Amino acid sequence: MAAQHDGGPVLVAEDDLDLLGRLREALRVEDLLVVSARSVRAALEAAAFHRPAVVVVDLGMESGRGWELLHAMGSRPGTAVLALDRRGDTLVRRGAFSAGAADVAGPPLDPSEVAARARSLYRRERGDGDQGPVLRHRDLVLDVPLHEVRVGGRGITLTPQQFAILRALMEARGATLHRSQLLARIAAIDDEPPSERAVDLHISRLRRRLGVGKDHHRYIEAVYGIGYRLAATEAAAALPPDVANSVLDAVTEGLLVVDPSMRIRAANRAAVRALEREDLVGRSCEEVMGCRTPEGTTITGPTCLGRAVLAGGGAIPRVPMCVRSNGSFIDVDLSHTAVHVDGGSTLLAIEVRKDRD
Repeated sequence: MAAQHDGGPVLVAEDDLDLLGRLREALRVEDLLVVSARSVRAALEAAAFHRPAVVVVDLGMESGRGWELLHAMGSRPGTAVLALDRRGDTLVRRGAFSAGAADVAGPPLDPSEVAARARSLYRRERGDGDQGPVLRHRDLVLDVPLHEVRVGGRGITLTPQQFAILRALMEARGATLHRSQLLARIAAIDDEPPSERAVDLHISRLRRRLGVGKDHHRYIEAVYGIGYRLAATEAAAALPPDVANSVLDAVTEGLLVVDPSMRIRAANRAAVRALEREDLVGRSCEEVMGCRTPEGTTITGPTCLGRAVLAGGGAIPRVPMCVRSNGSFIDVDLSHTAVHVDGGSTLLAIEVRKDRD
């Protein structure tokens, strides 16, 4: 069967020789050009040279270093990452999507299924025909050819009007669109006579479908008197230490501010009370919290959700977790958000909610 490779190859990063061989064979059956690498370093070099359309990476390769490759490739334009999770852990899957994975395959890892998923991603990245591209904003993905929308890997069902509005906003890449511009995108498919009020109603319903809990405005923000645009990435200006500490202590939920080395830079009084220790600042987040899933799986190193967020993934709200407090473990909900500060650096805000709703 003659293959037509009119896009970049598929790069497979896998250190298990047997699985690597079976993946290569399955991908070739799908008429895909395959490049393989058995180490993260070799995979990065191959990616720079071959510019693959799809990267298949085993997150557990080299004792978890597959996450490094995911972080490096997850935000690369024109490349989709298919992550392989041998454990089938829900938190690993969620963290992978936040770190930039377009898809995650779990156990049992069937090479034929992995190859089929890779072929689907390959078609999306190439933008076969004139159907359109795959658009991304944080962990929000809009697949024009397949008419699919995903938030953090979770499929979202939209009406044709909502899909058209979201596509217009994502194609504008942060520019403000007047209501009349959005109205033109839905005029041919709206059931009711088109009006600016109809646009507002569609936006309101779209926000509710995309949002998590009360976070309805995370992806779309209103521009008073004009229209709407994609919400900018969360950012915060630098504050004097005394002002910053006052703001932190005014927050009723526990809040930790962590730097890229995963050391705690600041903590409010609510966090001190929840974790029952005063010496939080300057200590390793892992040492202090020792995060575990409710089932007892330790979350550390490359599987840390905070590391995924700092690497460029979207915010991860309300994850059930167990953390250390006064020598034992307590049940909490953790929310992770990247905060960009003056000078171009990025910090991690971790909310510790002790009393679950």
